[in-house]
Amino acid sequence: MEVYLDGSWEEFEAWIREKAGSDFRWKIRPKDTRSNREMIAEFILADIRRRNGGFPVGNAFIEKT
Repeated sequence: MEVYLDGSWEEFEAWIREKAGSDFRWKIRPKDTRSNREMIAEFILADIRRRNGGFPVGNAFIEKT
């Protein structure tokens, strides 16, 4: 995951799409900082764990389309 935290914003969004298995849209698009990327990635991974491997339909920042 480190490459997506340090890479371009497009690479970070590609990581999210890979985890989601589909496209998504931002509910709230945060400023592009490493700490914001870490926070979003942690939320996504925690949601996936809570759903036993399934990507959440939506969370505070994104929703699957």
